[in-house]
Amino acid sequence: MHFPSLLFFIFLFAVLLLYHSLPWTFGRIMLVAASYIFYGVANPWYCLLLLFSTLVDFHAAQKIAASSSLSKKKAWLFVSVILNLGVLALFKYGDFGLAYLNSLFLYGGISPLPYLQWVLPVGISFYTFQTISYSVDVYREKIPPCPNFLSFALYVAYFPQLVAGPIERADQLLPQLKEKQFPSQEDWESGWERVLWGLFKKLVLADRLALMVNEVYAFPVAASSPELIVATMAFTLQLYLDFSAYTDIALGVARMMGVRLRENFNFPYRASNPFDFWSRWHISLSEWFRDYVYLPLQHAYPRLTLWNLLATMLLLGFWHGARVNFLIFGLISGVWILFYLGANRLFRKRKQGELFGNSLISRIIGVVLAFLMINFIMIFFRAETVKQAFLVILGIFTHDWSWSFQYNITAILLFFVLFFHWCPLSLKKEDKALSFFPILRGVFWGFLFLFVLYFSVDTSERFIYFQF
Repeated sequence: MHFPSLLFFIFLFAVLLLYHSLPWTFGRIMLVAASYIFYGVANPWYCLLLLFSTLVDFHAAQKIAASSSLSKKKAWLFVSVILNLGVLALFKYGDFGLAYLNSLFLYGGISPLPYLQWVLPVGISFYTFQTISYSVDVYREKIPPCPNFLSFALYVAYFPQLVAGPIERADQLLPQLKEKQFPSQEDWESGWERVLWGLFKKLVLADRLALMVNEVYAFPVAASSPELIVATMAFTLQLYLDFSAYTDIALGVARMMGVRLRENFNFPYRASNPFDFWSRWHISLSEWFRDYVYLPLQHAYPRLTLWNLLATMLLLGFWHGARVNFLIFGLISGVWILFYLGANRLFRKRKQGELFGNSLISRIIGVVLAFLMINFIMIFFRAETVKQAFLVILGIFTHDWSWSFQYNITAILLFFVLFFHWCPLSLKKEDKALSFFPILRGVFWGFLFLFVLYFSVDTSERFIYFQF
């Protein structure tokens, strides 16, 4: 079910009405059913995969906690991880693996295997990682297993964040879903405002930037160098606006039920180095890979820190999809981290402090260089093929410097979005002026609603991260 749609808001109104009317015994059942309806609108059969993952991890966690020996605990954790990743790999990477296997068969004169051609279930990467983290945390004795199946099923399928995160940890979300939450007036107001802000970012900003991005990247050989540069920067902003808009709506909807989901973005393009960027971008995924991939690798191979970092970033890139582009995206991200570590180490030997962190000027230089690097990496994220990515890169340096006036709106929008992203944080806080003047607050959100109503792009696109 698509967030920016009339069907979703009818669904949301009905869910909120029932949630606040029913006692929790029935309200929890209603929320589980509503979450499965929300997920099953596109394809009801994929609800079976969601239920399978829920059953596997609920049962595995119980067995892990009840087992007396470490070997049995590891065995049940292995069952949880392998079954979850197996289903994910089958749907997400099945045809990718078959393509390379068939290429080997071709050289050996063996008939190729038929491709699966299965449509990737929406959100499978997100809820798979969420359930795996639960089993691992039970194994590590960080949390006890959830005794109530309905509460756990709601934790896995909770519809506001089911499709594109944030990836919630059990110790943060499960306690909020074990009993009914009662939102305050501030929760209601902030929730609706957050939803409206997300709709504005998605329908007015991200989808408008997408018009130029889609056109230029479809035929990069026909675009000029400035058009390729602006389209690349436009996609970098489109991706942030699109994904953070989903998070805004998810957090707003949950807050209207008194549930607090974690923030997933923190002005990522203010980052001055790769570590800073990944601590601000898709925070729940970055922390997941840190806690469940990098740290275990580092614990097992403490002398291979650089290789552990590179392997983690490669896996993070491959998580996004079964394309060589995403592997290159992860590889370049990893190389950027390694390069920064080396440069920072040399800088520390000569001077005190961190690279790009000693003064305002050095900080600004770091932010600009990091933003340029992020744009370069995002070329491989956006391009459909490696060839297309290199055509864009080559075109930036070799094409003519003409400019089509039809892209003026995109360029102006790009400037204003970057300005407000980089301006001092205090300028963007509405809690001071708008909280002291309720009328001003109402006028602001009223104008924003009109913007969404009248300036939304006619053909709204699906959220980009739905494909992951």
